[in-house]
Amino acid sequence: MRASFARLTITRLRYPTRVDRGNVVADYSATPDEVDIDRCWFEPTTSTEVNDARTAVGTGYTVDAPPEADVTAADHLRIAGAEHEVDGQPLLLPSPTGALTSLRIITKRWES
Repeated sequence: MRASFARLTITRLRYPTRVDRGNVVADYSATPDEVDIDRCWFEPTTSTEVNDARTAVGTGYTVDAPPEADVTAADHLRIAGAEHEVDGQPLLLPSPTGALTSLRIITKRWES
């Protein structure tokens, strides 16, 4: 049972892969497989970085999804209409009663 406030939906984007110079990489020119994940909660995080006289803004979210959500470090998520990269491996966040157990996902998106 998820908490009553976990009422948001995100979309997992899983791009097909291709081999590039012997390495398996995501093919971002292809259409990704999309799966909606309900019963989520997310909170924004932001940062700003200035390099070479221009400003690059990094935004992201901390997402708590249901523990059974199929999300990997190679996936992207669509949150509030914008595509974000998954930053690191999603981790299971247990709770003592099980009621708030969730999959914690950190995302990032850079724009300049």
